[in-house]
Amino acid sequence: VFERVGEVTLSFYRQLIDLDIVGGIFQGDDWGFRSATFLSPKDLEDFVFPWHEKLCALAHEKGKSYFLHSCGNIYGVFDAFLERVPIDAFHSFQDEILPVTEFVKRYGQKVAALGGVDLDKLIRLPEADLRRYVRSILEACALQGGFALGSGNSIANYVPLEQYLVMLDEGLRFWG
Repeated sequence: VFERVGEVTLSFYRQLIDLDIVGGIFQGDDWGFRSATFLSPKDLEDFVFPWHEKLCALAHEKGKSYFLHSCGNIYGVFDAFLERVPIDAFHSFQDEILPVTEFVKRYGQKVAALGGVDLDKLIRLPEADLRRYVRSILEACALQGGFALGSGNSIANYVPLEQYLVMLDEGLRFWG
């Protein structure tokens, strides 16, 4: 199964990577639960990492970026992954697993952080609290470089538009 999915994915990107409108590869590959990875570290290293190595190499050979999205607590294998796969950026953050501010402290010199506003907080916080929360992320992450403000995961249809706009507005206010 891993072989077939990897071959199809690599073939797909090989057909697209030379297009001028393609700036890189953003590979979504959820690896975990809140508590740990779905697969053992050995299985990830044996069956999953090699395909990311190939995809990342393809992007970099063409002068383009390679981004990884993965939900779940993957930090038990993340260092080993980064040793093999020099991704340019990572997306998907949940504060209860690893807040983006901690990710930037730990990995910010190697990997850009995309997003970081925890989806639960984006949905539930009152406006003033949401603004303070977003501002705290910006103050901890944005000035160091390698950070793009956004949600910690995909914006689903149950995210109130007003809350999303508050997040964006706070980003605009931060940058003046």
